[in-house]
Amino acid sequence: MLRFIVGAIAGGVAMWLWGDEIMRYATDNSREMRKRAADTLQSMESRTGDLLDTAKDQLHSTLQAGQDAVRPRAF
Repeated sequence: MLRFIVGAIAGGVAMWLWGDEIMRYATDNSREMRKRAADTLQSMESRTGDLLDTAKDQLHSTLQAGQDAVRPRAF
């Protein structure tokens, strides 16, 4: 419990002394990180769409082959 109180006091002192610098650092760096995250999500969306299209085509051809194998043939 004593460590928690000392840590809280130390954190409060750090924010009092360097609060503006910490906020500025967090704001500037988070903007760049959000931009990179958005770019990564956009790239993943594109790749996922391509993979789903490929899977859809493969599934369609597999189901079509299964239907052809099961369907009775007319002589």
